[in-house]
Amino acid sequence: MPEQSKKRVLVTGANGLLGANIVEQLTKSEDYTPVAMVRKGCDMRSLDGLEYELFEGNITDIADLEQAISGCNFVIHSAAMTAIKGTDFEAFERVNITPTKNIARICAKHGVRRMVFVSTANCFTNGSLAKPGNELGGFMPWLKKSGYAYSKLLAQEHIQEQAWANELNAIVVAPTFMLGSRDAGPSSGTMLLYGLKKRVVFYPPGGKSFVDVRAVAKATVTGLTKGESGELFLLSGENMTYRDFFRTISKVSGKRKLLVPVPGAVFGFVSAVSELVGRMSGKKALFDKTNKRLLCLDNYFSNNKAVASLDMEQTDVESSVEEGMRWFGQNGYL
Repeated sequence: MPEQSKKRVLVTGANGLLGANIVEQLTKSEDYTPVAMVRKGCDMRSLDGLEYELFEGNITDIADLEQAISGCNFVIHSAAMTAIKGTDFEAFERVNITPTKNIARICAKHGVRRMVFVSTANCFTNGSLAKPGNELGGFMPWLKKSGYAYSKLLAQEHIQEQAWANELNAIVVAPTFMLGSRDAGPSSGTMLLYGLKKRVVFYPPGGKSFVDVRAVAKATVTGLTKGESGELFLLSGENMTYRDFFRTISKVSGKRKLLVPVPGAVFGFVSAVSELVGRMSGKKALFDKTNKRLLCLDNYFSNNKAVASLDMEQTDVESSVEEGMRWFGQNGYL
């Protein structure tokens, strides 16, 4: 397709794990030209080897957003503050809520065909291995104490409200715990690196829905043209316990690991001490009871809706670990 006929897709947070994989997915399509929005001077290693238009700007700057969005046909908003500890809610509001509202307003102003907002599975009620959570499960009230989860919920609700009012054509995608390449941060890849580097691996009770970032990126790009406006889609993967996840890392890496379970009570004690230190110092606790509860949760979800509507591919955790291990090895993390 001639370059001038391609649709321009703005990707915020393009140097992040998901953002970079979205850019890569867009480059594989004859229909799109990715426009990567990143902060000036940020780490760009995750985008190595990809062709894209670069826009340096900040999502907290309205003028930058106006300039970036005005020339694009679609917007995928994946930028976010994801810290789960030691951060006040005002910081999350400044980065996760206000910019999302501004992006939605500017998209509507310029007639953007669709906005895809990247939320988080933490906005939904988790399920068990036998009965995973789905899009019908609402936000768990105790997670209001998580600045990240609660800020994403408020941003997600705003996008839905705008879509339902026909002010904006938009959908929301909510990934679970992503694995794969191009995690320069690293972000969720920190857990993979821990399992790869340590001979003795301590793990909590519970587990996660581990999803291949490539599957998330593909479903997100598919969401530019599929899915009803205002809809929510959980982008989950393979549900497994932490024990099984670290056993998979041991198998893929070919290195035997000593896996040591840590009771939830230990994490509870650590969170209590952290909260006490926080109160004494006047600072927010680095690891509070909410963090502990989230860490030790049976955090499992279904992707049936995304498979049906966004053609989401299923995750094979072994393949995802292999891909992440390959990228980390090639880029000097191991």
